[in-house]
This record gives sequence, structure tokens and C-alpha cells, in this order.
Amino acid sequence: MPPRIGSLTCLKTLSYFVVGRKKGYQLGELRNLDLHGSISMTHLERVKKDTEAKEVNLYAKANLHSLSMSWYKYELYCLPESDVHEALKPRRYESEEVQVLEALKPHPNLKCLAIIGFRGFRLPDWMNHSVSKIVVSIRIEESLVLANGSGEVEYLEEDDVSTRRWFPSLRKLSIWNFRNLKGLLKKGGEEQFPVLEEMNTDNCPMFVCPTLSSVRKLEIFGEADATSLNSISNLCALTFLHISSIIKATSLPEEMLKSLANLKYLKISRLCNLKELPSSLASLYALKSLDIESCYALESLPDEGVKGLTSLTEFLLISCSPTLENRCEKGIGEDWHKIAHIPNPKLYE
Repeated sequence: MPPRIGSLTCLKTLSYFVVGRKKGYQLGELRNLDLHGSISMTHLERVKKDTEAKEVNLYAKANLHSLSMSWYKYELYCLPESDVHEALKPRRYESEEVQVLEALKPHPNLKCLAIIGFRGFRLPDWMNHSVSKIVVSIRIEESLVLANGSGEVEYLEEDDVSTRRWFPSLRKLSIWNFRNLKGLLKKGGEEQFPVLEEMNTDNCPMFVCPTLSSVRKLEIFGEADATSLNSISNLCALTFLHISSIIKATSLPEEMLKSLANLKYLKISRLCNLKELPSSLASLYALKSLDIESCYALESLPDEGVKGLTSLTEFLLISCSPTLENRCEKGIGEDWHKIAHIPNPKLYE
């Protein structure tokens, strides 16, 4: 970053700001800039006091609609030696980072928020009040928010918050790299996310989907255990489901697809060891599109899993096993009769 960027007082767009330690590179450089659009602020671990964080005056930036804030975005081996030492300091810094994040309260006009690598023990109060009213997209990645005594995140909210709404306008929620996260809330959830339409998780193997009737789109990437996959059936209004990169999975649980009467689009990709599809696939009567990609161990389709899906108009088979591709070959393959009713099924090596 060039030094003293705050001297460019007419600057309206700044997509990326790396916080430095020296004068001219610190967060206060943004104070007098009337920023528009989006900004990503990285290396916030270098901000040691909430007074320094307040200098950025985020709350006054009414034209800033998308904000990303990150602490220690990179793996330790990618950091300078001084930053590695900082990253390994005791967890007393969790309280310090909570104060810093509290001071980085954005304007209520904010629509999209990302918090990455935050080590604090709780989310800021402003996420429950003014800012939460119109924000439509939130991403939380590799953070230690709401950690229990062992340092393992189990729920994004431990308290009983059944009487208050968190995010009345939130439509998209992304949660990445929480290996011990079990859910959003211990109790309830629907009243906290009344219009949530889209969720995606990445490497959250224990995450259990809450019962939310508003969610239409779900994407699950990385590890996911059987309990996590079974909980997909809690999202009864789901119309789009993408499951990807669960490397160890050799099968998918039967319960996963039950109760998904509204599902129209199903994509299964990069399940390298998947040997079979669940027979409950046959219950997806509203399904219009089935996309199977890079499932190298899958060698056949379930006997009744596809044949009875009369609404299916699109079938894609991409980079799967040669055996499965041969079985689906038009007119002569052993599984051709299972997909013959689909207009122009597409098979690609």
C-alpha cells in the first residue's frame, strides 16, 4: 500500500486496504475518505486499541455497502516472522479484538459483511442492533467467536435469544472453516433468520442445518459427517442443493433427501470416493436438473433413483468413471433405460 492514502481526500473507491504498523499506513488513514461501494481491510491484528479503530470512522461512511475485515488471513508459514510471533500469543488478545471490532461499527446502510480470522470470544453488539436490520449477506470464516473453554466453537450463539431477531433482512449466510461448529443456535432459529434464503458452509463437518422454512439454496463444501448431511432434510423449502468435495464419503445417507419435495436442482461434485447414490433420490418428484461431476468411484445409477423422476429435464454427467459413462451410453448402456426419458442427457469425459 502507498503511504498516507488518507491525503487523497477525493478518493471514493478503495477496494483493498492493508493495515500497517508505521505512521501513514495505519487504519486512521481512512478517516476522512468518503468511500463508496466495497472495501476489504486486512491485518487488523495490527490494530491494538479500540481508539485506533474508532479513527477510521466507519459509522459515518453511509455509501459503503460491502465490508470485509480480516485477521491473520494466511497460514502461519505465509506470515512474516513478527506476525507468526503475534499470532501465537496467548488468548488474552481475544478481549482486545472484541473491543477493536466493536469500534469498527459500520453505517446501518451496510448490506454485505465478512469477518475472517477474528479471535474474539463473541460477536460485536452492533451485529444485533442497527447494522443487522438491513444487512443481506454475512460471511464468517476461520474465527474463534463464541469459543467454549476448550477453544472449540459449538454454536454461533450460546444464549437464549428466542425473543429477539438477529437479522430480519439477512438473505445469505456463509460459514467457513469451523471444524467443531454444531449449529447456529442452541434453541430455535427461525425467528432470528426470518428471510434467510441461502446458506453455504465449507469445512464445517459437524454443522447441523437448523429448521428454517425460508432457505431455498444450500451449498456444502468440504467435510461433513452423516449427522450434518441428514440435517439437510430440515430445510423443507429447499430448491437448490450442491454437495461438493466430501473426499471421504463413499455413500450419502438416505435421510438426506427426504422431505425435500420442492428440490429442483441437485448437484453432486468432487466426491471422489462416492460409490453409490441414495435410493431416496427417487422421492425428488420436483427435480428438474441432476448434475454429477468428478465422482470417479461412482459406477452405476440407483435402480429406481432416476427412472421415476418425470420432471427431470436436464442430466449432466461430467468427468466420472468410464464404467458409469459406458452404462449411460445412449441405446446400449445398462443404465440407459434409467435416463432415457430425459431430453438430451449430456455425458462428458
